[in-house]
Amino acid sequence: MSVKPPKLPPIEQQSHSSYEVARKDKNSTSYTLTGSNTKHLLPSQQSLQPNQDTKSGEIESWPAYASQSVSDTSLIGKSFHKDLTIVKKSIIPKPKFLVALETYVRKEIVELECSDGKPNELRLQAYREVFEYLIEDFKTYKPLLSQIKNEYEKMLSHYRQKIRELEPLKSMLITVSEQCDQKVMKIREEERLEILNLRRNKMELLRYIDSMREKEVSLQAQVAKLQEELSTEYRKYRNECDMRKLLISDMNDLRHQQEDLKRAAGQGTIDADDDPIRLKLSLKVAREDLSRQADELTRMQADYGDVVPRRNFEMLEAKFAELNEKHTTLADDFQQLKDEHETILDVHKQVLDQRDQFYTEAETLRRSATPRPQWKKCGEIVPGGPEHWRDVSSGKSSEEILQVLISEFKTGSQGPDLLDGKGTSEDIPKYLRFEGTVRNRKLSKAELSAVLKEIWVKKVTSDAEVGKRQKMTDFLFDFFMLRFNNLEEIAAEWGYSLHDALNNYKDEHYASMFLAILTEDGPEDLYYQEMEIMKKLMAEFDRVDVEKTGNLSIDQFMAALNVMFPLKQEPSTQALFDAAIQELELKVDENTLIDYKALFTEDEEGHTGSFLNALRLQDNEEKEAYVAEIGSHLEGNEKVSVADLKNELMMNDPKIDQDHMNSYLQIAFKCEAAELDASEDTELSVILDRMRKGGIRRFDAP
Repeated sequence: MSVKPPKLPPIEQQSHSSYEVARKDKNSTSYTLTGSNTKHLLPSQQSLQPNQDTKSGEIESWPAYASQSVSDTSLIGKSFHKDLTIVKKSIIPKPKFLVALETYVRKEIVELECSDGKPNELRLQAYREVFEYLIEDFKTYKPLLSQIKNEYEKMLSHYRQKIRELEPLKSMLITVSEQCDQKVMKIREEERLEILNLRRNKMELLRYIDSMREKEVSLQAQVAKLQEELSTEYRKYRNECDMRKLLISDMNDLRHQQEDLKRAAGQGTIDADDDPIRLKLSLKVAREDLSRQADELTRMQADYGDVVPRRNFEMLEAKFAELNEKHTTLADDFQQLKDEHETILDVHKQVLDQRDQFYTEAETLRRSATPRPQWKKCGEIVPGGPEHWRDVSSGKSSEEILQVLISEFKTGSQGPDLLDGKGTSEDIPKYLRFEGTVRNRKLSKAELSAVLKEIWVKKVTSDAEVGKRQKMTDFLFDFFMLRFNNLEEIAAEWGYSLHDALNNYKDEHYASMFLAILTEDGPEDLYYQEMEIMKKLMAEFDRVDVEKTGNLSIDQFMAALNVMFPLKQEPSTQALFDAAIQELELKVDENTLIDYKALFTEDEEGHTGSFLNALRLQDNEEKEAYVAEIGSHLEGNEKVSVADLKNELMMNDPKIDQDHMNSYLQIAFKCEAAELDASEDTELSVILDRMRKGGIRRFDAP
């Protein structure tokens, strides 16, 4: 048991004049109460702090019990009546400083419009200021009160930080709750479909039971009918038996008569032909045979009156099959001739339109056109000579030849004949590590396109053999060394020439993309994503093309685009359709057929048609819009963490899977998958720039 501390003796309530202070001198440190001889010591004046313990402040003294509840018995004067008990509250005046503080609090609460009593930051701030005023006036207790205030502030800050940390979990909880609701709705939909199927099966079984019952009733009716027929047949059988018995009786009678006749014949001769009994029996038998034959003849005429002989039927059947086969052949020939005739009419109409168009163009050219330029003369001044000019300009129109001429002059004017090596240090890309000067081959667009295609093919094959994706700069060095039998000078010459050509033709899409991969401004996934989109689009066109003709109708073409790109709006798919029509130079009507394989071709310089250019442009715009949307939601954060970006990707793209999520985070924070948890917060502008260069798009797998 714990020992309770001894209580101090109560101090009797006395007025200030009820005790006398015994002073020996002005520095006395003791006093005695009236009626007591005990001395009470006081601390010396030297031990007190000046202006604090020895000097009273401006705070008015007020009894401690005045702050208690108004229901406290110490503050209530009681007076008892015989029947009623009347409680009167003692009126105790408040100090002026307390009244001033309460007035200030009420005024601040009214001005801040937070007098409803609910928790509020503004209301807390008003009481915080009053508490600071109180601390400043109580100088003796200021350190303790300040510590109390600091502890409360630390605790409030701690709980605010906890709330701030739990906000992402709240959003994630909402997302998980929505996903669970969707799963529940999906399960309910599946259960509803299953219930509908069970009900449908139940109705089918009920219908089957009804049909079986009807069949049972029909069978019972047949059984009743057969029973009636059986009774009829039985009666016929009884009649026949009776008739047989009568016939046997007649036969016996006749036999007896015959025996009698024979006995009589033994006694005398009788002519057999003149025997009346025999003639009577013969007549009776003849009449019965006649009636039977008449009945059989009537039955045969009724049963086989409309029957054709089998020989005639087989002849007519063979003739009908022959005529039917001829009719089918003639109908097919007629349909084919009809289709060919319609095709010829369409071709004739197109030829007439083309003839009119060519006639109009010829008349226009006859009036205003100038003679065709002598393009062969350009071979004398174009770098590469006439043979090179003949190769790059053959089979092209005047406008295309003009573009080639501009490109040749532009190529010839760019870049020196010799290129200086950058050295062999580790910070130089492996394919550019060379000391000295190398010849600049000044690759044309066609040569650059061919080299890049070969590099991509070898790169894919090499990565498959190695089992991992190699760095493009290292692979490029190995590619040139393998191609030129480990001749470092030739490999360096091609490496520097390729790098110079990429810089000269960086306005071309394939060159700018390859240069970005070499300089690590963009991942190789850009190329593979583009090839994957084209591969899936071609596969979708092949799937829709059931007859494998290589042509699709307008409806089939639009349906394939909608299946392949479910997130595209109607204006985007219409723009792709218009680009395809423009590239193939078709006139839109109900019979228009689109040669979809021609849309995936490119010329010798690597240029694609309007359709693929429009598709590539839309893809870049969608990537930019997706990154801009993420940036707008993260706006206001100077730095972004992995968790922040992950939550934003989940909110903006709920269908994204874990593999794409990790890939996007690796691109944004430029690290490996295992380093994501330890990666530092990065500035928002840097994150968005990496996402743009990394080709991050909304996850829309068809």
